[in-house]
Amino acid sequence: MNSGPRNNGFSGFKGNEPKENAESYFSKLQYNNEWIKQEATHEMVVYAESAGKYMADNNLTNSKIRSIYGEIKRIQMGEFEKEKASFYLLKPKVAYALGRDDKNQGLKLFKLIFDKCFTDVIDQKSYQNFCNFIEAILAYHKAYGGKD
Repeated sequence: MNSGPRNNGFSGFKGNEPKENAESYFSKLQYNNEWIKQEATHEMVVYAESAGKYMADNNLTNSKIRSIYGEIKRIQMGEFEKEKASFYLLKPKVAYALGRDDKNQGLKLFKLIFDKCFTDVIDQKSYQNFCNFIEAILAYHKAYGGKD
């Protein structure tokens, strides 16, 4: 009895299977706001590696986040209290970058992570921890082949 077409192991895709979307991947990651509020941990480094690899594997280029990262570093060189407004304006910059390339799953994951940890930044210490977290992710992105 034939109940319909058989798959025979062929999914209809040429080459690699489609990659997991950023929202699904993000939901599997275990973010801990203590990494921003308190300090880095081994788990944060594992998270950063996983996120950075996903971003590299999903076409996030350095040029797409260069201006955002540059602004993060510029703020870091000053005092958070004096640069608070600039920090708050990073959120729309990240949204704008994704709006220009809304199909880019690597950039989408970056925005999801950024938005999640953004709310945990309240002072100089938490901003420094935020910078370390973002730098760790971007370092792994580059290590796993993130392109310019």
